[in-house]
Amino acid sequence: TNTLMRLIILCLLAPFTDVLEAVSSLLVPEKHTDEEDLTVRLEERFLSHPALAIEQSRDVICNMAEQTDAAVKEAAGLLIRYTDAGFNRVKELEAAGDRCEDTLGSNLVKLTLQEMTERQSREASIFLHTLSDFERVSDHALNIAKSAQELHDKNLSFSDDAKRELRVMIDATLEALRLTTEAFVNSNLDQAVQVEPLEELIDDLCDEMKLRHVERLQRGQCTIVLGFVFNDLLTSFERISDHCSNIAVAMIELNSGVFDTHEYLGQIREKRSPDFERYYEAFRERFSLWEEQE
Repeated sequence: TNTLMRLIILCLLAPFTDVLEAVSSLLVPEKHTDEEDLTVRLEERFLSHPALAIEQSRDVICNMAEQTDAAVKEAAGLLIRYTDAGFNRVKELEAAGDRCEDTLGSNLVKLTLQEMTERQSREASIFLHTLSDFERVSDHALNIAKSAQELHDKNLSFSDDAKRELRVMIDATLEALRLTTEAFVNSNLDQAVQVEPLEELIDDLCDEMKLRHVERLQRGQCTIVLGFVFNDLLTSFERISDHCSNIAVAMIELNSGVFDTHEYLGQIREKRSPDFERYYEAFRERFSLWEEQE
């Protein structure tokens, strides 16, 4: 009888399907599950199954990494051509990163209380460490976007030399972030080991650009206000590369069994291997300020 009643009701309502769909959409707005809302993929019921929870966490943090990369690219583009739409896009991606860190971080902490294999424990630990780095990169992307907005709103423009230098810095930082993102998503250690030499080069580029900026100030080719914006941008790019280094080192640690990031980085910098030197020189030729000066 129940089945018969359901069939009758179905037949009566079938001609009004479109109307019912429109009414239901008005009464219960659809929850968007686009690329920004990564947290909808996290389900606490998987926490009792560590293998599933680890894979779910990996999927979310890999998508977060790709969104972070997109945020920095969008922000860097605003320095060349500013638009309100681009600025809002960076804000959305930064907010999504914050939500993802909160939710995924909470889930990972709960996951560590479960019984896991050694490999699963290491992966959960690496996710916890790298999660905050990806979130901080998106914060710096927003800082870059705000600097671009300030330049636009105040109708300010850097000198031609400063623009050329910034383009070199942007290219180097985007390459560091690309290597980091692809290394993390694809578990590619060959790319991960290239990040630290590039991070050191970016530090050197920042030092050189600050010296050149002081010289321009002394020659009257730059204003104090532009100088503040220029230094803010250098700080953001340098810190993005620092976080890229942290992520790459965390990956290497996972595969080498080392879990002291500061000690590991110290060893790399003090004992620069032939591979480190080779990568550094290759990046130095590719992202060069010195050739311009000559």
